[in-house]
Amino acid sequence: MMGEGQNRQRGHESGIMKLIIASVVIVAGILLAGSAWLGQNAAKATEEAVRSVSLFYLNELAGRREQVLTSNLNTSIRNLYAALELLDEEDLSDMEHLQQMQSEIKQLYDLDKFAFVDTSGTIYTSQGIQTDIDTYSFDYLHLRGTDISVRTLENHVQKVIIAVPVKHIRFLDKEFASCFMEIDMEQMLEGVSLQTASNSTTFCNLYTDSGVSLTNVVLGGLAREDNLLDAMHNAQFDAGYTLEGMLHDFSEHRRGLVSFVYNGYHETLNYVPVEGTDWMLTYLIRESVISAQFSTVYDGIIRRSMLQLIMIAAVMLAMFGIVLSQTRRNAQLTLEKETAEAENRVREQELEHRLSIQEQLLE
Repeated sequence: MMGEGQNRQRGHESGIMKLIIASVVIVAGILLAGSAWLGQNAAKATEEAVRSVSLFYLNELAGRREQVLTSNLNTSIRNLYAALELLDEEDLSDMEHLQQMQSEIKQLYDLDKFAFVDTSGTIYTSQGIQTDIDTYSFDYLHLRGTDISVRTLENHVQKVIIAVPVKHIRFLDKEFASCFMEIDMEQMLEGVSLQTASNSTTFCNLYTDSGVSLTNVVLGGLAREDNLLDAMHNAQFDAGYTLEGMLHDFSEHRRGLVSFVYNGYHETLNYVPVEGTDWMLTYLIRESVISAQFSTVYDGIIRRSMLQLIMIAAVMLAMFGIVLSQTRRNAQLTLEKETAEAENRVREQELEHRLSIQEQLLE
């Protein structure tokens, strides 16, 4: 009888244990699924927010940088015309006076060169005569207005050339056809802030409409190609963006935006034409780097959630363990009580049996 009671107790305890384990698994699963669902929704919402902010950020920054660059160019053009107005007969009297005037203009406007070109292509600078007019891209004989171009030196240093036509200016027995100033590209870009962000997520750059980088950097320095448009042939464009559309924008000197994957990085490029030039100012944001940073945050949240789930499960097991221990104790007490009662009944029955026998003997 005691064996049957113990078996019933063990069966009862086994059922309770199975119920406890099932409850813990169900609760942990619900918590884990809820955390995963919330994490996925948060990640998706954050990516969409990053995307929206990135587009606004790129548009604003590119527009502001273009305004600063255009302002720098316009200031240089005004300085060039102001310098021409300062030219007088004494400056044109001989080479010494002309070079003195050119030196003063260079110092006044912080120029690398302030020069005149005569109808034969000879260049007059503050340092002397030059005959390398072929290294300049502007047409010194047929200028109709301001011409802005870039001259690349052998050491890859970029120089901005601003040239204008001049009329009725004679120097000795020569007639000047044009005048130009030469400015270092870094000086021209002062205030434009083309420096790379410290976290390597945003990059500002300057290209010609044919894709040539004016700062010797393409796509934030990750591109293998020396030309932006060549590099874009190896990019995978997102839906809604095409290489043909970008090439058309550059050739037509139009503002635009493209999103693409290049060299394993998801990036968005905003480009703005620079007024009065064939340049395109670009702002690149490396969204995959930003997403990776957010992923680190998500991973931390998930790890903390898992740790929390483990702690909750441990607490639940401890609580169920206490309940099970108490249940076992109660069951043991009940079993002991039933056993004692059964033994008492047996003793009573034996006593009654003995008394009955004694009575029979007395009779």
